[in-house]
Amino acid sequence: MVSPAFDADGDTPSQALPETGSPALASSQFATPARNPWLADGPYPMSHHNPAQTDVSTEHGATRGKDLVAADVKTVPVTWSSSPLVKKVGGETTVIAGTATGLVKIRATGEAFEQISVLAYPGDADHSDVTPEKIESVMAGIDGNRRKGQGWRLLFRSLWMVLQLDLTGMANGPYGVIDKDGYFYTTYNRTNLLKAFDDNQIDAPLRAVKHVDVLDLLPANISEQTEDLHLKAISMSYDGHLVAAASGGVFVFDRDLTLRDHMFFPGEHVENGIALDEKRIYVTTSKHMYGLAWDGESLSADEARGGWKSAYEVMPEGEALKLGAASHGSGTTPTLMGFGDDEDHLVVISDGHPDGAQLVAFWRDAIPADFSQKPGTRSRRIAGQIRIPDARTTIEASPVAYGYGVIVIDSTYPEPAPVPFPLSIIPNALLAGVTREAPRGMHKFDWLPDEDRFVLDWTLDYVDNTDWMPPSVSPHTGLAYIAHKENGRYEYQGIDWDTGELVARWRFPDDSIRWNTWGGMTSFLEDGDLLLGGFFTAKRFNIGHLR
Repeated sequence: MVSPAFDADGDTPSQALPETGSPALASSQFATPARNPWLADGPYPMSHHNPAQTDVSTEHGATRGKDLVAADVKTVPVTWSSSPLVKKVGGETTVIAGTATGLVKIRATGEAFEQISVLAYPGDADHSDVTPEKIESVMAGIDGNRRKGQGWRLLFRSLWMVLQLDLTGMANGPYGVIDKDGYFYTTYNRTNLLKAFDDNQIDAPLRAVKHVDVLDLLPANISEQTEDLHLKAISMSYDGHLVAAASGGVFVFDRDLTLRDHMFFPGEHVENGIALDEKRIYVTTSKHMYGLAWDGESLSADEARGGWKSAYEVMPEGEALKLGAASHGSGTTPTLMGFGDDEDHLVVISDGHPDGAQLVAFWRDAIPADFSQKPGTRSRRIAGQIRIPDARTTIEASPVAYGYGVIVIDSTYPEPAPVPFPLSIIPNALLAGVTREAPRGMHKFDWLPDEDRFVLDWTLDYVDNTDWMPPSVSPHTGLAYIAHKENGRYEYQGIDWDTGELVARWRFPDDSIRWNTWGGMTSFLEDGDLLLGGFFTAKRFNIGHLR
């Protein structure tokens, strides 16, 4: 177990690597996912960095710590944004943030971070009353309650905030993709898919090119399967098709938003993103892990066509939600691991075992002929599984994989807000670590290919995971970049991937909720600046010069 040395106030000074440079990443000899030629140029063209969803950055992150001040941060007001995406065209850097109320285009060339336009979702309600001034007012009220430790007032304010900021549309735009031609794609209003463009001109506003309602594209005789349909995530296949995960199925479109194929999973929930390689689409439902073969024309789970499915451990229907989880089965987007010809090719998730979550690896390709099903697993497709320490329910932040290493964070709220799911989502985000206990703990596991099993490498038991943020790894620095909160003050830390040692620390300017990153993903701009979403603002932290 690894823990930093905090001082009497619970803080540890910002730390830095020696001038000699950053630690060498012991696993740097491993292959990384093949670049998808249909994605835009830039450091972050899609959610979770790449189709494999590894959260391994192509950029060189910072290595020297600093206590940040307000001048070190540029922000653009948003209601909530999970994962602002980036494209590079003609020397200009554009950030596009999918938010609850529309798409926000931001110029990020050089040191800039300034709003260019806001595109409302076509056919959506009018959100013009959600102004930057209202967002500031909501933040100020929350900060006041947090600083005074007013738990019940904070609970009420967190519920009222949903109406103030029109956050009933929080499921709009959480995942996105920018293609090689600069078009942006996302989902909104439960069943709608949007294609937007700015003509690749930095000063031009983002405009809707086309939008479709999936329900209009499906046969009328399958209404039972589409009754509660809700698009969750979007990705790009290696042959240039858009793949969307929905609450009950998967849909494949061409880039003109023409539906090419779909598959439903009756009686199963799809609640997370999807991963892809050159052969398959990997989908986790509340009961099964699927490897869906895609041949350019149709989807199949048939092993004769290269597909497969496997059961995994889950709690009885509804039990995980009662314990504060946001998912019925696995809470994680599947993450691919192993990309070299001589490496094990695996897909990893957290399960929902009733006795505590496990990290589970499935064989992506053909199961090795000499591999026997392991005791306690649900199928021979499962290559190995290991208990995640102290994880009462499934993990909600996706695993982060590099080489044969995997990081997972504990995301179970020890003291969930006293309101039912899904009303509890925002109260948990605002109360945990302030007036209620936060979920804590981060674990790195290593896969041993000669033994077909996981081992626990290191644990950080202090990490505050209120924000459900998966780390990001920079192979250039050998660091995992993690979200944390100490004494109510948000920060980021650089952790040595191989040892778990704290290497650098960036404490955000003050204890305001402004700096939260809830439900987001960790990414860098090309100069090493940290790009984050969360409630209230999209944020650019000027730490790239600390490389």
